[in-house]
Amino acid sequence: MGKSALIVVDVQNFYMNEHTKNLPEKISKFIEDNTFDFVLFTKFINNEQSSLSRHLNWNQCSSPPDTDIVKSLSKFAKRNNTFEKNTYSAFKLKAFSKFLQDNSVTDMYFCGLDIDACILASAYEAFDLGYRTRVLSKLTLSHCGKTFEENALRIINKNIQPDTM
Repeated sequence: MGKSALIVVDVQNFYMNEHTKNLPEKISKFIEDNTFDFVLFTKFINNEQSSLSRHLNWNQCSSPPDTDIVKSLSKFAKRNNTFEKNTYSAFKLKAFSKFLQDNSVTDMYFCGLDIDACILASAYEAFDLGYRTRVLSKLTLSHCGKTFEENALRIINKNIQPDTM
């Protein structure tokens, strides 16, 4: 029988602003109030090997405290359930994919930041790989604001979770 994983994507200090400041507490409460077989975290660390640095000359979010998981979620994010990436999709990490496979995860629930970038990329890839995939819209934002959130959610709902339209 398959297992479920809540994937908390990139809820890091760098992405906290007026659009996202209340999200960490909502995710924390959700984790406390719900049961998943696994709660996993991704953490984006932009380095010189990342496409964002190499092709877009974007060099932010490269070191602490920017790259740290926000304080209200750090109690859940431990070494064995946090995966560092320098890509949009978490599935580019061999360790992440191996963890899912080794632990028979079949159902994924995504929340966090940014719905228009890392969540979108990871959700598409999860779907393509055959995982049952859900993006938790009430727990998923963009640090760029509402327009980005709404547009990304429209794309996700059309392509990978049409029953929510």
